[in-house]
Amino acid sequence: MRDGIFIWEAHRGGGGGYEMPESCKLSFEYGWLHGGRPEADVNLTSDNVMVSLHDPNLNRIARALPEQYKDKPISEITWAELQTIDIGWDQYPNQHVVSMEELFIQLQKDPSRHLVIDYKRVPIPMLADLIKQFNVGRQITFSSHKRELLREMKGLVPEIRTKNWLGGTPQQIMDKFHTVQAEAFEGITEVQLHLNGLNPDLPLGGWRYDLPQPFVADALTATKHCGILLQTLPWKFEREDIFAILDLGVRSFAVDYPHKFTMACAEYFGNRW
Repeated sequence: MRDGIFIWEAHRGGGGGYEMPESCKLSFEYGWLHGGRPEADVNLTSDNVMVSLHDPNLNRIARALPEQYKDKPISEITWAELQTIDIGWDQYPNQHVVSMEELFIQLQKDPSRHLVIDYKRVPIPMLADLIKQFNVGRQITFSSHKRELLREMKGLVPEIRTKNWLGGTPQQIMDKFHTVQAEAFEGITEVQLHLNGLNPDLPLGGWRYDLPQPFVADALTATKHCGILLQTLPWKFEREDIFAILDLGVRSFAVDYPHKFTMACAEYFGNRW
């Protein structure tokens, strides 16, 4: 196989909320057009419409949020009400939360497109039924920090990919990895490591993340041996940080900055022709 990035995730609806507004049609297109797998954080409205939204409410991402919706859970807002609330930016106004059904329609239209679904607040059987209704299981990675949910979804939709993301302190992440490793990665196809804090006082070109470099290297070896994909999530990075991760042999990422990430990868691999 040619050396290169083979799976990367565009976090929080494709744009990460940094390069583009998150969880709207524009941001998902942005993630797909950059070659990534946009992430949909699945929530449920009061009238049982599954939508992509990371937070339990709209406080953080809405523009000029009406007073009656401040601090109001998505589970108490209807789908029709959601469509009246702008989550765009001044540069990209009139953007709205999208439904899982709308996203699945886009997957149906283009079988080369993939989607990551991060579990938030919906019944697993309800989501599995919609995935099967649209026959898009092979285009989806279902993600959670709870292994039992991944195994439940895998039992309902066997063709789906499953990702166990591991967060917390460096020691907690290492302990969680060793736990899932001891379980032989049962029901899991991908493991994501949160690299966590980046120390700006350390020199560029070296390892600047809290999660120890030797552990990431060992985790990569262990997952490869079991046929599991190892993915890293560097919350912040400069091009040299991506180079340092790539130098370990990691070839799967989740990022909040798709354009910045793909530019760094183009430089890294272009210089290795």
